[in-house]
Amino acid sequence: MPSRLMPAVLAAALGSTFSGLPARADALFFEKAAVKTGSEATCLRFAGDVARNQGFRNVHKNAAEVAGEKDGVYVAMTCVGRGQQPAIALVMAVAPSFERARQVGHLVADRMKLITCIDSPC
Repeated sequence: MPSRLMPAVLAAALGSTFSGLPARADALFFEKAAVKTGSEATCLRFAGDVARNQGFRNVHKNAAEVAGEKDGVYVAMTCVGRGQQPAIALVMAVAPSFERARQVGHLVADRMKLITCIDSPC
């Protein structure tokens, strides 16, 4: 996806996620991480594993994302397949402070990078 489209896509995604919620001055942190699979579907399985292993609450999953709450931070994870290259996990975290969003978002991105697929297909 061209980088000039990314802000519009992010705004649309967050707008649909948070519509109906009162406006607040929360902070958004996002990080991308190459994962140890080329498969977008496997990357999303990794996201589900991270949510479970990190004790996320109110988890919801669909074909495009895994999201939930960890320690007061709302975290959404999605994946982008890139053919023969490693898939990219996109982690977005929203919290009242940027430092808290960064801390949890970075933890989740790091966990996504560490997962290794041991069964096939990956």
